[in-house]
Amino acid sequence: MMKRMKKHELPVVPTANLVDIAILLIIFYMACSNFVSQSNVELKPPKARDLQKLQEPLVIVTIDKQGVIRMQGKEVPNAQAVETSVTVLVKDKKDDQKNVMFKCDAGVNREIFEPVMDAIVNGGGVVVAAGDNVKFP
Repeated sequence: MMKRMKKHELPVVPTANLVDIAILLIIFYMACSNFVSQSNVELKPPKARDLQKLQEPLVIVTIDKQGVIRMQGKEVPNAQAVETSVTVLVKDKKDDQKNVMFKCDAGVNREIFEPVMDAIVNGGGVVVAAGDNVKFP
């Protein structure tokens, strides 16, 4: 008598739920990550006494040593664009959440950074300036 060989099938892995798991992992990593909110601009911040650490602000505006204005790491053409963006970003926020971190290179002229600071205030933001803490004699 001849025995029949049975075909052995490989076990089937159910893949219907893998999409759900992938989506949940993406949501988890998005919730736990810190998105890039500022560019890698090289700045030499001004020095000051009595600086305090603050929590991460909602909006970050930087001006590099060439006078290029960036908001959230992206270049903006002028102070008017900063004002418009700040208005939109802080519109429905509480007063303590309207802080706008302003970082400016120490060598930038007043004619460049003052209109940007005015634009932040006119847009409804509260200017929080960044600098290096230094002890003066």
